[in-house]
Amino acid sequence: MHCRIVAIVLVLLLPVTALAQTPAPTPAAPAAAPKVYVPGLEQFMNVILIEHNKLWFAAKAGNWPLAEYELGEIKEIMGDVQDVVPVFKNLPLAQMLDAVITKEIVDLEKAVEAKDFKKFAASYDKLSAACNACHQGTENGFVVIQRPTLPAFTNQDYQPRK
Repeated sequence: MHCRIVAIVLVLLLPVTALAQTPAPTPAAPAAAPKVYVPGLEQFMNVILIEHNKLWFAAKAGNWPLAEYELGEIKEIMGDVQDVVPVFKNLPLAQMLDAVITKEIVDLEKAVEAKDFKKFAASYDKLSAACNACHQGTENGFVVIQRPTLPAFTNQDYQPRK
């Protein structure tokens, strides 16, 4: 009889001892914050390159409202670069771009406002030269900007609307 009581006690205690040996669940790790995409300098520069191309063909077609728009886009992207990548290769990129915005971009704005393609072309070339000087200064002189010969996008009509 004594063996039976021991057996019954063991059967009754077995689930309790099993639970006592089961480790408590670890609290769930906090959910990771979603990764935020921040474009790198190359992505910004590629967009500027596209707008630079479109700016040329807008002015060449005499579509001054479109040229003004594209120039505004270039300024906006340069401002984004200043905010996101103010220093590049230990150089003050934000200040370098500020110099371009206050000189070459202002000259282009004046040419666009005057609707003067000759003045625009000279200012456009100065902007391209400033870009190339910056590329040289950041050891990226292999990136050379020039006047485009073909539109980047053939599905955009650059002619002014009447």
